[in-house]
Amino acid sequence: MSDSADRTGRRTFLGTTGILLTGLAGCTDTNAGSEDITTSEQTEQSTATGSTQTNQTTPSTAKPQSLVYASSETTEFGINLEGNPLMGSPDASVDLYYWSDYQCPFCNRFEQNTFPKLLEDYIKPGDVRLVILEYVTIGDASKTAGRMAKCVWRQVKETDPNAFKRWHASIFDAQKKPNSGWAKKRNLLDITAGVQGVDADAVASCLQENEQSLAASVADDKKAGNDKGVSVTPTFVFHNSDSGDATATIQGAQPYPRFEATIEEVRK
Repeated sequence: MSDSADRTGRRTFLGTTGILLTGLAGCTDTNAGSEDITTSEQTEQSTATGSTQTNQTTPSTAKPQSLVYASSETTEFGINLEGNPLMGSPDASVDLYYWSDYQCPFCNRFEQNTFPKLLEDYIKPGDVRLVILEYVTIGDASKTAGRMAKCVWRQVKETDPNAFKRWHASIFDAQKKPNSGWAKKRNLLDITAGVQGVDADAVASCLQENEQSLAASVADDKKAGNDKGVSVTPTFVFHNSDSGDATATIQGAQPYPRFEATIEEVRK
């Protein structure tokens, strides 16, 4: 999450004004408020959304050297990309924002059934840029997984960003019934130890030493989602700033043709 070796290339995401596409069920928020507490400074930073956001950072102009890369940009859609993995081309016409929970079975359905074709047809060719965001919905283990994702990204984004893709895929491949214990920290670290390019010991230290900032980062992702109308996982928001700010939203584990049709509509 090499591209042929990670048991696919699995994951992707989002946007067209006034269009909300629903269908297959998603995971609802069963622990509302548990991940929404931030410091006053973090809350102040998170309240700015859309075109009103004022704390924009300078966009990165360097081309990514791999499919997965980092950016300090705040997008025209009002999403701060700092701390979140990006997949695809910075010049893509459509940004796809993907909010997920590692325990959500509908997120896994998307990862296994729809993401591989999106990756091949739109992300790798440079037409869609995927933004991976956390949206904790299910329980404490989901919080642990979301914070661990942040630690993994902090570790690999400068040296081997594609390692995050491998880790992300491995966690979803290992998914079992929600809150069954599979996503406890020790088990997630055991999975992490088997991912090429990720140091599980460093991830464990990161979790212990950065609890507050990790919680805040996950909370910021969720608040950004709430500000965009996200209430279930997975949710995908597509945005094309070059086409009249066209946006569209898909909720749930929709089949690939729904994503294809939505992308084509947003690209017009």
